[in-house]
Amino acid sequence: MKKILFVGNDAAFFLSHRIPLAEHVSNCGYDVHVAMPEPADSPEAHDIQTRGMCYHSFSMDRMSRNPLRELGAIWSLYRLYKQVQPDLIHHIAVKAILYGGIAALLSGHTRSIYAFTGLGSLFTHQDIATKTLRTFITPVYKAIFFPSRAWAIFQNPDDLGLFTQAGITRKQRSVLIRSSGVNLREFRYRPEPEGDPVVLLAARMLKSKGVCEFAGAARKIHAKGLAARFVLVGDVPNNHDAIPLEELRSWQQEGCVEWWGHRSDMPDILPQAHIICLPSYREGVPKVLLEAAACGRAIVASDVPGCREITLHQQNGLLVEPQSSTALAAGIEILLRNPHKRKRLGLAGRRLVEEEFSVEQVVHQTLQVYQKLFT
Repeated sequence: MKKILFVGNDAAFFLSHRIPLAEHVSNCGYDVHVAMPEPADSPEAHDIQTRGMCYHSFSMDRMSRNPLRELGAIWSLYRLYKQVQPDLIHHIAVKAILYGGIAALLSGHTRSIYAFTGLGSLFTHQDIATKTLRTFITPVYKAIFFPSRAWAIFQNPDDLGLFTQAGITRKQRSVLIRSSGVNLREFRYRPEPEGDPVVLLAARMLKSKGVCEFAGAARKIHAKGLAARFVLVGDVPNNHDAIPLEELRSWQQEGCVEWWGHRSDMPDILPQAHIICLPSYREGVPKVLLEAAACGRAIVASDVPGCREITLHQQNGLLVEPQSSTALAAGIEILLRNPHKRKRLGLAGRRLVEEEFSVEQVVHQTLQVYQKLFT
């Protein structure tokens, strides 16, 4: 029985985005192990274990930039790889790829998959400190991808092109698998509800998700006297980019937006909306837009990598200029004033995910990469 170890930096993300793949792999007869920073007695770890998978906790702080702590994370993964002795390591997301990749090299485990869910601030921010860090980190990534049995998975062609053109990954061992897929039985088409239109943004409350632009667009729409409720769904993570709690609360008191916090019942939440927004600055392929399209909802999203993969302008949604509350408000206004257009775009979105983004398709494509590594 071959042993597969999934390594990531967020157990909740693994459960929401990768559990269908892990369960399918387990059902195929693989011995599935999962390594995340959350402690073994956390609710997420318990959930993973109840699905018949071995859970391992390792030391990593997603927000730390302390060199000693970062070295400790690499050492923790190195020891884990030596202990588990996996046949294949499937790394997920930028930081886990970096640290897990170094640990894999040091421990001699070269049969690895590195799955980018987006590029994160390391590759998207342009401030001097980040650019300097990127200069030092890029050669490390190149070393990680050097072994002949290392494959990279990207969710959109922009990210794939950036890495291959920079010589970090090689075209012959890089593959495009657009998104983690959507469960079409769980996220079903439902007609729009009665009442004032609801415009919803579901994401972690980060500036880079366009949350501030969403609040600005809400003010502009309200100033025009258009009836609409603007709703934010998502938690405030431990992240340098997070929207301060007091700012979210002040928006609520102002009547600008409603903030519903973290919700685990998204198949019921999304159909309550009439329009789904994601004014993000950059994405892999955002799962919430796939789920919104599966529910038959029109989308307004930033014209950026990732969002463009699922939002086809004037076909199932509208793409607007990024980082502009004015452009976002204009796109939202078009759909608020035209319910027939909303319905047409929403139905087209449902067809799109059925044809191209089902979770079954993504699992099949990923297993094809596994087979290449095992042959």
